[in-house]
Order: sequence, then structure tokens, then C-alpha cells
Amino acid sequence: MTTPFPFLRLPRLALIPVIQHMELIEVIAFSLISKRAFNLSKCFYKVSPGSIELLVGPYAIETKIDDLTMFFYGNVPEWVEILHHDKLMRWKNAGLSTKQWIQRVLAVTKCPSLDKVILNEKPKYDVLSVLDGVSKIFNLHIKPKCCNALAKRAVEVLSPVTSSITLFRVPLSNQEEFLRFWMGNVECLCIRYDDLSRFQFNLNDLLASNAVKLELRKVPMSLRDLNRFFSCWLHRTSNHRLEHLSVQSLKNINEDVLLKGLNATRFTEQQAIHFQSIRVVCHPEFTRGFEVRRIDGKLAAITFYTTFGTTYINFDVWS
Repeated sequence: MTTPFPFLRLPRLALIPVIQHMELIEVIAFSLISKRAFNLSKCFYKVSPGSIELLVGPYAIETKIDDLTMFFYGNVPEWVEILHHDKLMRWKNAGLSTKQWIQRVLAVTKCPSLDKVILNEKPKYDVLSVLDGVSKIFNLHIKPKCCNALAKRAVEVLSPVTSSITLFRVPLSNQEEFLRFWMGNVECLCIRYDDLSRFQFNLNDLLASNAVKLELRKVPMSLRDLNRFFSCWLHRTSNHRLEHLSVQSLKNINEDVLLKGLNATRFTEQQAIHFQSIRVVCHPEFTRGFEVRRIDGKLAAITFYTTFGTTYINFDVWS
């Protein structure tokens, strides 16, 4: 008969290097043994994960931490499934809620933020309560199948702590709700399949945005309106934080209309190669590019690209 090794009775100086050399799955398991084990794990485990992602479906929350994936079924799951190095295992839950599990993982990994939260569908419990106490979410994706009620609550509750939001449709009911969200402090906003026509979206709304990066994949803007927007940027009378804008063009691009009064200069071949190499936002290679200079000397690029028969106009501040 094997006698269990009294690991927790070791002196702290002996415990520390063992904990520091544990794999992530081992230190999570160790933290579940007792309150003392949890505190030791928090204090001495030093390896931070590359990213932590939460994917919310109708039956489970899937938590991905590098090569480790944890599946939580329900608010207080009886079992927690673990996928590690393509091996699936089940851990008997000791009474922790899904929220407590996620808080424990964040505490042990010393990672108070989540790299990505994806809401696919509404689960059978309050998923937003699970995210209470998360200080930062870098990317929030709300998918088309996510019900409107959950999507709306997620936008309202999580926007203050989220850097980048991707919406496949805007889950808000009226123009007042939309403008309150639109004029908030979300750094990056991407709206994929919604043309915003029910909110009477127009140039004034675009000018009122406070975002650093905006992608409106199905919002068509006229060339004249875009020309007015660029002119306002040149004279510093619009969103001073804006670094990137991508919108759909209503028709074939008439450069004379779009660039009227902007003193734009066409990219040289060398400028085009340089700009393509430094772009942070990933898009297909642009077909034409122009440079404009604001009154304070800041430079921006206006570029065009076509994909699946649709032409997009990009605006990027790059100096």
C-alpha cells in the first residue's frame, strides 16, 4: 500500500520550486485541494498563459487557456471536462460554481483579464454573472445566434471593461439606445451584418463616434458624405481619437468626388509598399491609395480594396 506523500507539510522553501515548475493543469488541480493550496498557487505559480478565451454556448462555457480547454456545464456543474494535449478527462466538482472556477483560474494564472469572450447562444443560466469581477475583456464577439436579450445586456454590462466589440447585428431597440452605445468609450467597434438603417444612421452619427477603430461592413456611405467626414478630420472638427475607419462604398469610386478639397496625393510605389507593410488592421491588398495631411501635420491614408464584388474605403492615420 502506497503512503500519500505529505506535500503540504513541506517547508515553504521546498514547496516554492515545485509549484513554480508545475504545468498549468497541475497547478489548477493543486489549487482545488484546500484554501492553503489555493493561496500557495496564487503566490508562487509564475507562468502566465498566452491568452484566456471564453466561448459561451447553449449548454456550456468553454474556457481555453493555451493548450488547455475546460468545459463547464451549468451554474454549478457536477463534473468539469478537461481537454489537455488531445486527451479528454473529467474532474469531479467539489461544489464550486462556474463563476468560482473561472475566478480561481484567473487568480492562479495572475491574469485578471480575458483575451476574448464569444457569445454564441444563450445558455440556461446567467452567464454575465460569471463575468462579474473580470477587470478587462480585450475582445467581445456577439455572434448571430446569440439572442437579442443576452446580446443587449452584454453590450450594456460589458462595454465599460471591453476594448474591442464585434457585433454581427446591433441588439439595441431604438435610436436613443444606439446613440448612447455609439458615443461611448469603446476603443474598437466592428459591425458586420447590420446596415444600421433602422437607426437612421448618417454622417452626423459617424462624426459623433468616439471610437479609435471603426469597421462598418454593411453600412453604405456616399462619396460626398465620406468627403465631408475626411474634411472634418483634416480640420480637427471630428473624432480626434480615430485611427482606422472602414466602410462600404455605395457605388464605383469617383476620386474627384471623394477627394475634393482634401489636397490628397497619390501613393508612390514606395509609399504603397511601406504602408502595406506597416498596417495593423488586416485587409486584402488595396488597389489605390492616397495620402492626406491634417492641419497639425498628422498624416492619414485613404485606400480602396474590393472583395466579393464589394468595394470598401479605408481611412488610416499612420503618422
